[in-house]
Amino acid sequence: MASIINTPTPLPAPRKIIAAHAPTGEPVLIDETTPFPSDEPQLRAQVGYIQPELIGKPDKAIEWAGAKPTKISHDDQISLRWVDIPPRYDGALHFTNTFDYLIVTHGELEMALYDGSTKLVRVGDAIVQIANIHAWNNKTDQWARFVGVVVPSEPVKVNGQGLEQPPLNGYHAQF
Repeated sequence: MASIINTPTPLPAPRKIIAAHAPTGEPVLIDETTPFPSDEPQLRAQVGYIQPELIGKPDKAIEWAGAKPTKISHDDQISLRWVDIPPRYDGALHFTNTFDYLIVTHGELEMALYDGSTKLVRVGDAIVQIANIHAWNNKTDQWARFVGVVVPSEPVKVNGQGLEQPPLNGYHAQF
């Protein structure tokens, strides 16, 4: 099992295509493969686009397209990301202050929730996570991937307490 986890993901490198207009009106087309930022065997994740403002600004789009983020979690910006999860992987329960709009593109994953309930998600399934405590598990022998657009949200309150406070004591992931 360890030998599978320590091998590079066999899934194709994420590809992003950005179509915009230059300030002078000419079309701009960016087509690039987005390599994963590290060889961390437990999780492969890549941010392909960051939009630091809530409302998109066409005159800033090309500048934003050139951003090379050094972290995956962005509770303060809209981002596009790919996450590859190795075979036989059990993720840690965590939350982010974001709405995550995810689509499974490869494999099969188990979404685990704070109360121990799980939901199997497959290729083509769309998941909307609303700042909830969750984990991603891959119970199969194949790599899995989801792609998501992540949007900042207000922190969740349960009986007036944040998710990181008792009684939930959730881990606020900022990686």
